[in-house]
Amino acid sequence: MAHSPRAPLTKPAWRRIPERGTALGIRIVVGLSALAGRAGAGVLLTMLAYYYTLMHRTARLASRAYFERLGFAPTFASTVKHVRFFAQVSLDRLYFLRGRFEGFAIERHGHEHIMNLTKSKRGALLLGSHLGSFEAMRAVALDFAVPLNIVADFKNAEHMNGVLAELAPGIGVRLIALDPRSPGSVLAIRDCIERGELVAILGDRTSPSDARNVLVQFFGAEASLPGGPYLLAHVLKCPVYLVFCLYEEPNKYTLHCEPFAEEVRLDRKNRDASIREYAQKYADRLEHYAKLAPYNWFNFFPFWTGEP
Repeated sequence: MAHSPRAPLTKPAWRRIPERGTALGIRIVVGLSALAGRAGAGVLLTMLAYYYTLMHRTARLASRAYFERLGFAPTFASTVKHVRFFAQVSLDRLYFLRGRFEGFAIERHGHEHIMNLTKSKRGALLLGSHLGSFEAMRAVALDFAVPLNIVADFKNAEHMNGVLAELAPGIGVRLIALDPRSPGSVLAIRDCIERGELVAILGDRTSPSDARNVLVQFFGAEASLPGGPYLLAHVLKCPVYLVFCLYEEPNKYTLHCEPFAEEVRLDRKNRDASIREYAQKYADRLEHYAKLAPYNWFNFFPFWTGEP
């Protein structure tokens, strides 16, 4: 088997874009949405989408590049709509964080896989992406009364856990801080799996500290994806499922869950190539769901190799 190419270990573009969400910001937006309601807040979101599209060149160019990969002719209006979808899904996350699912139409496909896991008391990895709303997976935690742990690249995960507990007591969602330099993260994830819990991790953004970033084909061009999730699954020897939750105006979310691997097995002699095979399999399914809901793609940075 040929040696698989690795992605360059440079600081990824999404890390160069400052994070604008803070615990204080979450509380402010929660307060505003409580006063204006979801529909009232939607008017403000449309205004913000126009402003953001005008002022943020990187996001604007990234949106256009994405639509061109899909074979669409991008326009300023399509970029505004793209950003507007992102803003709406971001606002809806606050409702989901608080366990407020009334007023939303949630359709489920493949939920029997989660049901079977809970019946057998088996833990599993849920592999998601920045396509649609990953937070809507909290509906699964409520439906099946199973703890959902989200692996996140948060240095302040402990503080954010406190915010989540304050906003949504009893929702059964915890954040696990991802620190590749420490075995603590892996041990915490392993403990969750052994207790029969679900552990969710995103598979579409690379980290400069992950030496297993790999190059895959995505919408006909080369892109870098992290190899960490497959190394983790290999160590844990647990089932892996893909999860995507796609938003449709005005208030519909469709949850998709499908088997990815009963157990991730990496070839000892060609581990890099094995990782790339799993990453390519993931990329193929990510492309499939992106085609189903094009405006749900929320990676507003140069995603493909060689883009400025």
